[in-house]
Amino acid sequence: MIDAITPDFLRNLPAGTRTPCHERSDIFVHPVRRTPYQSAVTEAKALCAQCPIRAACVEHAIRHGETDGIWGGLTPAERRAHRRPKCGTDAGWRSHFLRGESCLICREAHEDRLRKQRLKQLDRAHARGGSLAGYRLELLLGLPTCVRCRAVRKAYYADRPSSGKWYRRAA
Repeated sequence: MIDAITPDFLRNLPAGTRTPCHERSDIFVHPVRRTPYQSAVTEAKALCAQCPIRAACVEHAIRHGETDGIWGGLTPAERRAHRRPKCGTDAGWRSHFLRGESCLICREAHEDRLRKQRLKQLDRAHARGGSLAGYRLELLLGLPTCVRCRAVRKAYYADRPSSGKWYRRAA
């Protein structure tokens, strides 16, 4: 009967092995049910620091969305900070980006969102009759430049003095 509520990571412990928190569940209780909560957190974190399966405990708590108590030395607020958003979302891409990770699903979804956003900006530029930004967006998107955007670009640079090519200037 007790195996039904025992997490997988605890069932995989070698026979006779005990975790530091074994029979000490009282210090891992949610703060509403326990008055001196800060001292309990400190004591629970100290026990978790010695635990051989701490990482599995944290992984279980995050994966199953445990909202109460101390798991693997982390409070509910600390576990929320470790939760990763779903891959393929903008939040997932940001999470990977901030951690310096590379995720193909998130990167492709992010590039697709950028392309759609740039196409909308290009449509607005074309609705106004073309613009220099529209010309640059067309180049960025790999699209052929339209006549109106090229005309706006030509007019913009017509009055500007040409500095010449840097590699043709005399030293």
